[in-house]
Amino acid sequence: MIEILGFGSSNTNNIKLFTITNSNGLIAKFTNFGAILISLFVPDKNGKLDDVVLGFDTLEKYFTNDCCYFGSIIGRNSNRVKNACFSLNDTTYNLDKNEREKNNLHSGFNPYNKRIWSYSIDENSNSVSFNLISPDGDQGFPGELDITVTYTLTDDNELKINYHGKSTEDTIVNMTNHSYFNLSGHNNRNCYESKTLYKC
Repeated sequence: MIEILGFGSSNTNNIKLFTITNSNGLIAKFTNFGAILISLFVPDKNGKLDDVVLGFDTLEKYFTNDCCYFGSIIGRNSNRVKNACFSLNDTTYNLDKNEREKNNLHSGFNPYNKRIWSYSIDENSNSVSFNLISPDGDQGFPGELDITVTYTLTDDNELKINYHGKSTEDTIVNMTNHSYFNLSGHNNRNCYESKTLYKC
């Protein structure tokens, strides 16, 4: 089952909150702002549901989601590019220096997690797909890139993320989802409160 509601204030009425529920009662929530995974409610050993994904309760906090990128889709390139430049097909491309004024982190100052994505839903597969057109030269990368990210919540209690991209030119594409998980539930104890310390 998929439910779509508005997410945020009246001046952001094109931003939606999508709730997918499977036949076992698991719940996953997403927004088309950044194609972000907001929450994932799963049962503990006693069947009590709790949200194991770290994130925010309001849309406005995702507007400044710069430090941790909670739940975000990262692209075109996740991680760092040393000296904020790369060479491809004998051409050098310069990117934003948004980390220590030296490197490029998660593709720069106009990241995918701050953009509004178009969307479609598929009730049969219990999935929601988000689409973004990244134009040629966007973030400094060559080629227009047509990106679709599909989240599917299966009846086997799997959350699947499928990435599909097609570029008009050779380019770099290295995307990820930047979620953090607390399997005790994000409102419960953190790793520092554990009574047992594990050493590598």
